[in-house]
Amino acid sequence: MASNWTQSAQWIWIPSYHEEDNQPGRYFLFRKSFQWSASPDIDRLLVHVSADSRYRLFINGQRVSFGPCKSYMERWHYETVDLLPYLVEGENILSARVLRYSHTAAGSSSILSTELPGFLIHCELESLSLSTDTTWKCLEETSRQIIPHSEWNFILGPPFLSNNERVTEAPELTGWESPNFDDSAWENAILQFRPVKMLPIQPPWRLAPRPIPVLPEVHGRFDGVVKCEGPVGKGQWASFLMENSAIEISAGDSITVDIEVESLTTAFVTLHCSGGKGSTITLLYSECYEKDLGVESAPFPMPRTKSDRSDNTGKLYGMKDHYIVTDGQVEQMFEPFWFRAFRYIQLTIKTAEEPLTLESLVLRETYYPLDISTDIDTNQELNKIWKISLRTLKNCRHETYEDCPFYEQNQFISDSRLQMLFTYQISSDDTLARKTLQEFHASQGPDGLVKAQFPAGFRSKQIPQFSLHFVAMVHDHMHYFADVSVARKYLATIDGILNHFEVRINDTGLVGRFDEDTWPFIDWVPEWFVPGKIFESCMPRAYTTTGMATFNSLLYIVALMQAADLCNFVGRRDTASEYATRANNLRKAVNMHCYEDEIYSDGPSTREYSQHAQIFAILSETITGDAAQNLMVRTLQDKTLAQCSYSMQFYLFRAVEKVGLYTKLFPSLMEPWRKMISDNLTTWAEHANNARSDCHGWSASPVHEIVTQVFGISPAQPGFKRVRIAPRMELLESASGTFATPAGNITMTWNKDYLEVEASADLEVEIIMDESSSVCRFEKGRRVNLSRR
Repeated sequence: MASNWTQSAQWIWIPSYHEEDNQPGRYFLFRKSFQWSASPDIDRLLVHVSADSRYRLFINGQRVSFGPCKSYMERWHYETVDLLPYLVEGENILSARVLRYSHTAAGSSSILSTELPGFLIHCELESLSLSTDTTWKCLEETSRQIIPHSEWNFILGPPFLSNNERVTEAPELTGWESPNFDDSAWENAILQFRPVKMLPIQPPWRLAPRPIPVLPEVHGRFDGVVKCEGPVGKGQWASFLMENSAIEISAGDSITVDIEVESLTTAFVTLHCSGGKGSTITLLYSECYEKDLGVESAPFPMPRTKSDRSDNTGKLYGMKDHYIVTDGQVEQMFEPFWFRAFRYIQLTIKTAEEPLTLESLVLRETYYPLDISTDIDTNQELNKIWKISLRTLKNCRHETYEDCPFYEQNQFISDSRLQMLFTYQISSDDTLARKTLQEFHASQGPDGLVKAQFPAGFRSKQIPQFSLHFVAMVHDHMHYFADVSVARKYLATIDGILNHFEVRINDTGLVGRFDEDTWPFIDWVPEWFVPGKIFESCMPRAYTTTGMATFNSLLYIVALMQAADLCNFVGRRDTASEYATRANNLRKAVNMHCYEDEIYSDGPSTREYSQHAQIFAILSETITGDAAQNLMVRTLQDKTLAQCSYSMQFYLFRAVEKVGLYTKLFPSLMEPWRKMISDNLTTWAEHANNARSDCHGWSASPVHEIVTQVFGISPAQPGFKRVRIAPRMELLESASGTFATPAGNITMTWNKDYLEVEASADLEVEIIMDESSSVCRFEKGRRVNLSRR
């Protein structure tokens, strides 16, 4: 429950602001000076801060907060900061840089803007007069500009982030975050929201406290120089990066240097320099080297080819920031407002009439601070796959789960469902997962669907099937945490989603066509691509010709099964029975219209086939027993079937597990990740057929396979009231690991002679080994040693 201050706090902004000029975004500066004298009666000085759209807060030039945390209109977050550790006796300055994205034009795809811009500070110590009001000074920072869409390099695809910058050195702003800066030429702020007498008008921001921890900004390092051109050698560059040894670039010189970090990362980048009047500095951020397209940029996407990501005979493509030196001051600092994702940075510098001195180039890594308790030690290959999987998830986890950090930073349901599940297997911290559930729940529209992507900075195409993954999200959380209140809260949302699909059952008994303005996306499949028509692609041709895709009915069945589980969990037996009946009716319809010659077609009366239809026929129990196992073998052997991309590999693993072929097929199913390792990826790619994102959370499914299948740790009852331990010891001669569960950690070790298990809390454990099962009660610290036959 928000406290009263959220209703009375005053939002401010600059005078003479025109929203129509704000495309896609602009920067604004705010300052408030105040006097401070330490008092033994005050042990903290809390301020609450927010902005529309984003802010970076400073106290006496030191960074103290970054926000507000991503969310949606009806839950606009604020951060709470203790300023006391940063204060000095006498004059102090509280300042902020605010990025305002347009409310009327496309900006960032994941950062919202309401109809009003604004900046807010509320100080709990009223006598200090720090809260935002008309005494605050403000200025538009015209020297810092978001690069407009008209200059975007569409080789990289759509401009989802809209946060690359062109910054011109502004001597008049040097030290603007410091107490001794002269802001007399700045304007006084105006109050941004003015209620009207007798009208029940509310401000556009419904404030709520930040629900997740502050993201750390941890000092990182560059790991080497790949290559360079110009008068400065690799040795000098290495000293500059590793030892902060300054480099002077002579007047009239031109240099280019490619710098690397060991693994793809997300970080704030800061360049310190001096002098160099007339110089231009460009930083290009790239995921990898790839085939040279023969052009630097293009007004349209072009086919890209990636193989060995570290082959520096290729070219770096990526987003760019630009810094233009005008006066050549003694101290200059360039730091883009938003963090960057990269494995390589290409630094290009052209000097003019004065030499430029580079003082340092440093980075601060940032990510969601997940408390990871799971750790494994297996063989060299699986250990490497594990580490790359964790790194992939880390880079795709900030204030939301993200599809990819480099291109979009969007929270999609299908991606997030998998990332959340993988999170549960490495940590008992579900804080970010709960935030994600709440956000998608809040996005539900009158048609029953939740948004495919949310929070969303602008309206984007709806993907109807993605809503069914919300059912899986809630189902997963129930299994791992057994929180009845969560299940009950979201079952109404689930009812609405399922009803959307139920009303689309046509006279064949199958799920029919979705609304025309949607994108019925299933997977990135080459056979399903229609040149020049992206929103008719990524689905079987059967959907276009018949209005039905077998997959859609099968996915709906799986969601009905999960919803029935949830209803039984909370005691809604009648609804569970109804959902089970719906699922049975759909199974009959699919088998009647889409099953012939012992294989499922992509739609009724079609001769097109995919792995997707076979996999979900198995998962939905539309086919069972020996027939399902035979179908699974055929699915993997028949290369004429449209193949699953990395996102669907998780479901392929589940189907193989369901038919009892997991141990036999596990080594061959890991081949896509071996291939990525051989191509020197340091995070997992989006998919193999389109050389786009090199870091995509949905591809980190080895986490699930290693924890729940190789080591066999899973909840036998919701919330780990009983733990199932069923290691596939035939896959490894020896292995050990510690595994997080909400009920306590479990440690396991095995070799050719024995299996040893220990629990950190009282647990009931079902151990399955060598086809025999036993249930025992573990007391905290108890160790069980079982001999292998």
